Amino acid sequence: MLTSKSPKSGSQTPLWSLPLARARDLNGAVGMEDPDGICVSIAQFIEQLQANICTSAEKEVAAKNLLDLVKSSKDARLAIGSHSQAIPLLVALLRSGTITAKINAALTLGFLCKEEDLRVKVLLGGCIPSLLALLRSGTAEAQKAAAKAIFAVSHGGVADHVGMKIFVTEGVVPSLWDQLHPKGKQEKLVDDLLTGALKNLCTNTEGFWQATLEAGGIDILVKLISSGSTAAQSNASSLLASLMLASEASCTKVLNAGAVRYLLKLLGPANEVSVRSEAAGALEVLSSKLISAKKAIVDEGGIPILISSVVAPSKEFMQGLPAQALQEHAMGALVNISGGMSAIVLSLGESIESFRSDIQVADIIGVLAYALMVFNENSYTAGSLDVLKIEGLLVRQLKPHSSQLVQERAIEALASLYGNAHLSIGLLHAEAKRMLVGLVTMASCEIQEELMHLLRNLCSVNSDLWQSFEGREGIQLLISFLGISTEQQQEHAVALLSILSVEVDDSKWAITAAGGIPPLVQLLESGSWKAKEDAALLLGNLCSHSEEIRACVQSADAVPALLWLLRNAGPKGQEVAAKALKHLIRDADAAIVNQLVALLWGNKPNSKVHVIMLLGCLLSVASHEELIQKEGAANKGLQSLIQMLGSSEEETQENAASVLADVFGVRKDICENIGRLEIINPLIKLLNIGTEPIAMQSARALAALFSSTETNKDVVYTTSGAVKPLIELGKSPSISAAEMAINALANLLSDAQIAEQAFEEDIIPSLTKVLRDGTKGGKGHAAGALARLLSHMPVDDVLVERLHHCGTVVALVAFLASTDLDNVTSSDALEALAILARVKQGGGPAIPTWAVLAELPNSLEPLVKCLAIGLPPVQEKAIEVLWRLCRDQSIVLGDLVVEMPRCIVALANRVIYSSTLEVKVGGTALLICAAKEHKKIALDTLNESGLFAQLIHSLVRMMKHAMKMKDLTVDKFEEVQGRTNQGGHFQERETFTEHDSASVLGGTVALWLLSIIASFNSESKVAIMEAGAMEVLIQKLANFSSSAHQVFCCSSIG
Repeated sequence: MLTSKSPKSGSQTPLWSLPLARARDLNGAVGMEDPDGICVSIAQFIEQLQANICTSAEKEVAAKNLLDLVKSSKDARLAIGSHSQAIPLLVALLRSGTITAKINAALTLGFLCKEEDLRVKVLLGGCIPSLLALLRSGTAEAQKAAAKAIFAVSHGGVADHVGMKIFVTEGVVPSLWDQLHPKGKQEKLVDDLLTGALKNLCTNTEGFWQATLEAGGIDILVKLISSGSTAAQSNASSLLASLMLASEASCTKVLNAGAVRYLLKLLGPANEVSVRSEAAGALEVLSSKLISAKKAIVDEGGIPILISSVVAPSKEFMQGLPAQALQEHAMGALVNISGGMSAIVLSLGESIESFRSDIQVADIIGVLAYALMVFNENSYTAGSLDVLKIEGLLVRQLKPHSSQLVQERAIEALASLYGNAHLSIGLLHAEAKRMLVGLVTMASCEIQEELMHLLRNLCSVNSDLWQSFEGREGIQLLISFLGISTEQQQEHAVALLSILSVEVDDSKWAITAAGGIPPLVQLLESGSWKAKEDAALLLGNLCSHSEEIRACVQSADAVPALLWLLRNAGPKGQEVAAKALKHLIRDADAAIVNQLVALLWGNKPNSKVHVIMLLGCLLSVASHEELIQKEGAANKGLQSLIQMLGSSEEETQENAASVLADVFGVRKDICENIGRLEIINPLIKLLNIGTEPIAMQSARALAALFSSTETNKDVVYTTSGAVKPLIELGKSPSISAAEMAINALANLLSDAQIAEQAFEEDIIPSLTKVLRDGTKGGKGHAAGALARLLSHMPVDDVLVERLHHCGTVVALVAFLASTDLDNVTSSDALEALAILARVKQGGGPAIPTWAVLAELPNSLEPLVKCLAIGLPPVQEKAIEVLWRLCRDQSIVLGDLVVEMPRCIVALANRVIYSSTLEVKVGGTALLICAAKEHKKIALDTLNESGLFAQLIHSLVRMMKHAMKMKDLTVDKFEEVQGRTNQGGHFQERETFTEHDSASVLGGTVALWLLSIIASFNSESKVAIMEAGAMEVLIQKLANFSSSAHQVFCCSSIG
C-alpha cells in the first residue's frame, strides 16, 4: 500500500483513509446513497490527481477512470461537480499533464458540461486557454478531445453573458476559424464540432460576425458546404444564414463565393433532412436580401428543387422539426423569388395545367396545398388573391379522368384552402366544403367518387347547398356515416348535417324521414365529444322546426342523453345540450326539474350557467299551482334558483339573478305568491356587495318583481333598502347599468315616501342620463319614473332648478320626438312635461319649464306632432304645455301648426269637446298663433273640416263662462281683500286658482279668435251672429260700463 508523509506531524497516513473521508463528504453533498461505491471511487481518483507522489502514469489512469465514470453516470458527474477540487485539478491536468492525461481531462470536462450548473463551473475554472492550446497541438485524438470539450462548454445560449465575455476575452472565435482554415489538416469530426461550437456562439458573442469576416469565414463555410461532412454542412449552412441576417454586406460575398449551387445540391434527397433544412434556410435568407440571388437560384434550376423540398416531407415520410423547417424555408425561398405569398399561390395555381406529368402536377399542387395552409393576414401583397379562381383550378383536378395521385393532392390543397380562416372567408359554404373534403379523404374508394361528385357540385358557381347535395339522396349518404364508421367520419358527417339543418329548412324533414334521429341520439351516447356536440346542436335545430319533429326526437329518448351531456361535457357541449333541451322539453316535467336541481347542487358540471338557464326555461312554462305548491318539483326548482343567489361563484350569482328576472318577467302571476322577503333581500344584498354585472342582473330581477307594485302595494314596504343601492348603480358610467337601475326604480316611485327618498339621493341626473342615452325601453321607464316622482314631490324652485341644470326637460322632449304616439292614450314624457307646465312660478330664480322650451324652438316640433297624431288624452297634455309658449314663440308655433294640417283640426276638436277649460283656452290660443301668421290656410282648413260652426259656438260659450267667472272672481277678491284689511292672513288656498285665470283668459282668447274668424268672410260673420256672440258682447260692454261708473263714483267720493 502506498503511503505519504504528513508535512506537519511526519507520521504516515494511508492514502485510502483520505478518500473515505472525502467519500462521506461527497455523499452528503450530493444527498444520495452510494450502493455502487461511485463516491468512494471518485474520491480516490481525485486524491490521486492531487497527490504529489503520484506519477504521471498514475494520474493518467486516475483521469481515465474518472472519464469512464462520467460517461455513463449522471450521479458521477454530480459527485465530481460537488467536489471543490475536482474541476481545478482537471483544468490543471489539462494545462500541464501528459498528452494522454490532457485528452482524458478534456473529455471528462466535456462530459461534465452535460449538466448546466457544471458547465458554468467548468467555464469559470479557466479551461478555455488550455483547450485552445490542445486543439492546436496537431494530434488527432487531442484535437477531437479539445473540440468536444469546446463544443460542450459553448452550449450556453443567449443568456450566458459571463460565458460570452470569457469567449471574447480568450479570442475563441478567431481561434476556431483559424483552426477550420483549409490549410489545416484535421478529421471531419473536428470540423463538425468546431462549426457546432461556432453555431452555439454566433447568437450571443460580441464581435462574432466581424471576427468571422476578418478570418475569411465565408470561404471556409462555403468550402465546408461543398465537401464537408453531414454535420459540418448543416452547421455551415446555418452559420451562413445567420451571417447574412446579421450583415447584409456579406450576402454579396456569399453569392460570389458560389454558395447557391452548393446549397441547392444539399437539398437533394440523398442528404439528411437536417442538412436540407439548414440549406433551405440559407437560400431563404439569401433570396430575401438580393435580387441577383433570386436570379442565380432560378438560373441554377432551383425552382424545381425548392418545389421538391416543400413536398419532400410528405413524399419521403419525414417527421419532426427538421422536416417542418425544410418545408418552411423552401417555401420562404419560393415566396421571395416570386414576389410574395399571393403571387406564388396564383403562379402555382395557374401552372397546374401547364404540366403533363402527373408527378409534376402532384408536386405543384402539393406546394400549393402547403402555401394555402400557411397563408395568413401578412401574406397579402399588391392586388387581392382570387380564391375563387384557385378553388376552381383545384376542383378541375377532381374530374374522373385525373389520376388518383393528382386527386389526392387536390383534395389536400382544398382542405388547406377551406381550413384557412383568412382565405375561406371569401368562399361560399366554406365550412360545409371543409367537412365534405374531410369525408372524401377518409372514405373508401366506393364512396369517395360519390362524395367528390357532391364536392364538385358544391364548388360550382352560385351553387345551392340543398341542390349540391342532391336533396334527400345526399342526406341519406351522410346519415350512413353516422353508424359503423370511424370517429372522424362521424364527426364530419354530423357537422355537415348540422350545417344543412341551419341553412336549409327542407333538410330537417329529410333527416327525420331518412331515419337520422336514432343514430344522432346514439352519437350522444357513444360518439366522440365533437360528434356529441354537433349531434346535440342538430337535434336542437330539428326540435325548433316543428312540433312533429320534436315529438320524434323526444320519443327517441334524447332527453336522458342530453342531460348526461349537460352534466359531463365541456362548456360548448353544455351550451348546445342546454339549447337542445330548451327546444325539446315543452313542460315542467317533475322528473326533469328534479334532475336539473340535482345537477345544480352536484359536483358536475363545474359551471352551473346552462343548468340555471334551462331550469329557468322550464319554470317559465310551469303551471301556477306547480310553482306555488310547497314540496313540488317546480317550487323546489324556484327555491333552488333563489338559493343560488348566495353562491360563492360570481358567475352563478349573476346567471341566477338573470334567469330569475326572466322568470318574473313572464310569470307575473307568481310575483304575488312567492315569499317576497325571501327573494328581495338576497337581491338587495347582491346590489350592495356584488360586482356591477351582478348588480345589473339583480336590478333587472327587482324590476320584474316591482312591476306588480300597483296591484300589490305591500311589495313597496319590503324594498326601502333597495332604493339607495339602485340609485348608486344608476350613477354608473355604464348606460346599461344605469338603465337597469332606473327600470327597477320606476314602479317604486309610485310610493310617496320612496319618491322623496329617491329625490334626496339625487336621482335626477341618473334619470336624465337614461332619458338622453338609454335604449328606447329604458327611456320609457325613465320618463315614467320622472312622471311618478313629480306627481309626489312639491315641484318647487329647488326641484325645477335641478331639472334645468341636468337638462331633463330637453331630454324629455327629445325622447318624445322618438316615440311612436299613434293610437297611444298616454305618454309619461308628456305627463311629466304637463306637470312641470302647470307649476306657477314662485319668487325664486328658477326658470319656468315653458321658458326653457321657448329658448329651444326645435324642441317644439315633437310637441306639435303629438297634436297631429296623438289620441285626445295625448293631445290635451301637449296643449297644456304648448299654449304657455304662445307669447314667446307665437310665430314658430303658428308655422308648425300650419305645417301639420291635422293639428288645426285637432285643436278645434279639443276646443269643442274637451271637458277641461284650460285645454279649451290653450287650444284657442294655439289656433290664434296659427291664424295670425297664416290666416287663410288656417281658416280654410277649419272651414273644410266641418267644425267651423261648432268651434264658433264653443268660443261664444267660453265668453259667457268667462263673464260669469269674472263676477265670481271679483266677489272673491273683495272678500279676501276685506279679510286682509281686517288683519287676516292671505292663505295659499285663498289665491286665484289657475282655473280662475283660465276662465278669465278664456273670454279674451275666445273673443280674439272670433274677431279673426269674423274678418275671414261674410259667412263667418253670419255664423258668429247666429251663435249669439252679439248678445254676449253687448252684455260685456254693459258690464264694463257699470264697472267704470262704480270706479268713477268711488273716486269722486274719495
